[in-house]
Amino acid sequence: MSKVKEWAKARKKLKLIYEDKGITSCEIKLVGCWRNNGLSFAHRKKRIEYYSCPEKLGEFNETLLACCNCHDKIENDKELTAKLFKQLR
Repeated sequence: MSKVKEWAKARKKLKLIYEDKGITSCEIKLVGCWRNNGLSFAHRKKRIEYYSCPEKLGEFNETLLACCNCHDKIENDKELTAKLFKQLR
């Protein structure tokens, strides 16, 4: 299966998990947070690292729901990402 299809499948699964848990806005809430606009899933590791084990792409504990602004702020900050995952997962 292509990476695009793997991610689409995982994203669909994650959307249901997050809705079931009542998580519908940004969990990160850094300065400038967009709250419930421009939401996406931020991964614990870079998404490409999951393709050797694609089932982890859709695991709740490997993701956070983030607005684009907060997602951008943690994208290349491994320390902040690790801190947020420890706090929220």
